[in-house]
Amino acid sequence: MFVVRALPELSSMILAWVALLLLYVILRRFLYKPVSQFLIDRKTKIQSDIDGAKVLKEEANALKDDYESRINLAKKESQEIIEGARKRGEELKEDILAEARHEAENIVSRARKEITREREMAFQDIKSQAGEIALLIASKIMEEQMSIDKQGKLIDKFIDEVGSSKWQS
Repeated sequence: MFVVRALPELSSMILAWVALLLLYVILRRFLYKPVSQFLIDRKTKIQSDIDGAKVLKEEANALKDDYESRINLAKKESQEIIEGARKRGEELKEDILAEARHEAENIVSRARKEITREREMAFQDIKSQAGEIALLIASKIMEEQMSIDKQGKLIDKFIDEVGSSKWQS
């Protein structure tokens, strides 16, 4: 009574196989090829994007290296400018100091000349006053015993002696 069927009917199985084969052909034709083509196109686009990114990365690295070299060059130039300015400042300082020294020497020299001139004027003034004093003393002593010519010669002699080294030492 119970008969177990272990195998399905052959016609249903063939029909299922035919439907499966038909479904495979339809799916392969309308779904697999477009999806495969889409995947290939997608893979190609991704690869081109990767290649483009590599190129952009190389360009960016080249630009970075260029900018770094420019920055280093600018730093070097700025250091040279600073060093040049420092040297010019030192030279200017030395010029100003030399000019100040020269001016100081000129002032000292003029002061020495002025001191010498003032000393000479003071000495001449002292000589003249000493001569007048000597004349007064001599006139008092010899009021009527000496002539004017002799008095003048005596005064000149006294003035010469006052200007000599006897009075200066």
